[in-house]
Amino acid sequence: MLLAIGADENKLESKVAKRFGHAAYYIIYNTEDKSFEAMKNNDVDHTHAELSELLDQGVEVFIVGNIGPHAFDLLIDGGAEVYLARRITVQEAIDKYNSGELDELTKSTIKQSFNHS
Repeated sequence: MLLAIGADENKLESKVAKRFGHAAYYIIYNTEDKSFEAMKNNDVDHTHAELSELLDQGVEVFIVGNIGPHAFDLLIDGGAEVYLARRITVQEAIDKYNSGELDELTKSTIKQSFNHS
């Protein structure tokens, strides 16, 4: 299974980004072989095109520090699950997901995105 985690840097030791849609990188982690790749978020217009690309690549689970309503709806409508992880590293978030310690979100954590008002 593929996970995507918004991150401040392109490594597992990075902190989970505070805002998923505005993360500098998306860490794509394969739970089967424990490999990962970092995808730079080039979505300067905040259309969330990168998120659609992640869904198209088969990412099923997204781990976020916070997420706005537009990005959340896009992921849920794409059939993904979204989990909350704050103030920890990407590796810690992966470990907590694997052990069932993260809360699944049923709505966005931010009422309105500044770029989608």
